[in-house]
Formats: sequence, structure tokens, C-alpha cells
Amino acid sequence: MDVLMKLANEIIRKQLKSNSLKNIFCTDGNQLHFNNNTKDSIEFFGQKWKKLSECDKEYIINALLKGFLESFYNVDQYISFKDKDYLEIKKIYISLFQDITNDYMSVQEIEERHYKRIRTFIKKTNRVVYKINHNANKNAKSFMCSEYSSKFQIRLLGINICTLKEPILDIGCGEQGNLVKYLRKNHLRAYGIDRLQENTGYFRSIDWLEFDYFQLKWGTIISNISFSNHFIHHFTQNDGIDILYAQTYMKILKSLDNGGKWIYAPSVPFIENLLPKDEFSVQRIQINESFSKTIVHKFLVL
Repeated sequence: MDVLMKLANEIIRKQLKSNSLKNIFCTDGNQLHFNNNTKDSIEFFGQKWKKLSECDKEYIINALLKGFLESFYNVDQYISFKDKDYLEIKKIYISLFQDITNDYMSVQEIEERHYKRIRTFIKKTNRVVYKINHNANKNAKSFMCSEYSSKFQIRLLGINICTLKEPILDIGCGEQGNLVKYLRKNHLRAYGIDRLQENTGYFRSIDWLEFDYFQLKWGTIISNISFSNHFIHHFTQNDGIDILYAQTYMKILKSLDNGGKWIYAPSVPFIENLLPKDEFSVQRIQINESFSKTIVHKFLVL
């Protein structure tokens, strides 16, 4: 079965790549299709699927889930999926294999039903993505995220690693986790969360809206062009997700240890100005005409 799993991974990789950047809501005809490799494999997997163990089926479904998430995140960094959405994505692929095992269904019909499910799901969970892509453009509107070097982040945020209070949490650390790795090389207890990360060692693969920050836990929290950037985006879009960001913002503040700091960019004045002045000090530092960073310092309770 190892050979079969490797084959499945390769088919998934090539299929997702062939549809990369295509607009699923294009009004000028469906842009998403099965490539020839997938079409040639449908009959083969239709015969094999029912014979697979539940463990092997779960492996393939999880690989499809991972590929699905990465393909959307790599096009639009602001797209948002919650834990409950992962179950819906898995159901989409379970339904796909149910169709594949149906001897009376053509490849074209399987394809049409599959991408209809995806469009319905994205329209339901990410209404803004539908609104900005429901047009004749064949390529999706792209909002790409970037991986920043540790040196760039330290310079931008003005971090002095000698004075950082531990433990340290990097929110939106990126797939590479550059800053976390740098801090740990300098013997600091640093951890990172990101939805594109792996659950390994000091990294957690999780959406920052779903993470349990706990209370009075972190000496320093860092988030460079990540959490606050998304907060501003959803606040501007007025899509309702900004409410979740406001709630999470306050959870993050509560998770700071007494005397702890949250260092982030860009600034979010519309919530920073509301923080109680007897609990927090807010230092906003202008970087250029349209961009500033913020240091929120939680007062030490004696």
C-alpha cells in the first residue's frame, strides 16, 4: 500500500498544481478541471477505494485536506477556515470518492459535482472571496503572503533579543518559522503558531483564531505583518470576521504575563485607543507615512 499512497500523493500534487491560481467563481465558464493524470486514475482508484483500509482512506483524505488548504492559502492569505470547516472539506473529498466508485457516473459528471461542492463551500465560508472573484477573470484575485527573514523582522519591529521576556510566542510564524528558529538558536524559549506549520517540537499547526493562548502565560508575543494585518483587512471588509479578531486580540492581551509585551506590525489604532490605560501602555512607532508598529506593555502587578 505504500506504493499506492505515494501514487495518490503525486496525483494530488499534480492536480492541485494544474488548478493553481484559477478563479473558481469565473462567470466565463468553469476554470477548474481534472487534468489528464487524474482522469486516467479515476477508474483505477474507483476499483481500489472500497478495498482500502480505513487507515489508508484517512491518510488520502488528510492529504487532500492539506493540499486544499495550502492551495487556497497560497493564493489568498486572508481566506479563513475554522476547525469545523476541516470536517466539511473532508466530506467534499469523501463524496468525491463515493462518486468515483459509482460505475454509472461519467468523469465529466464527477468533475462537475466535485467543483460545485467546492464553490458552494467557499461561498458559504468566505463570502468576500466569492464577491471579489465573481467576474469574468480566469485567474483568482491574489493576496500573497510572504516569509520574512529573522533579520528583517527584528529590524522592522526593533527587537532587542537580550531584553525579551520569556517565554516567547510568534503568532503567524510562517511555514519556515525563521524568527522562532533564530531566537531558539540564541537560547530563548520561543514558540510559533501558523496554519501552514507542522505540529513538531516548538511549532503548532493551528489558526490563530482557534489557538488557546491561556492566561498570564507569555512574557513576549510577536506578530509581524500577520495577525494585525488580517485584523485590519477584515475590519475594512466589515465581513463579521473582524469581531472574532477583536475577541482574539483581547485573549492575546490576557495571555501576557504581568510586565509582558506584545510587539506587532501594522498598528491597529481603532482597538488600541480603547485599551484601559491603567492596565496597558501603548507605544505606536511610525515606520513610514502609512505604516507603524505597536508595543503593548502590560503593567506589572505588584
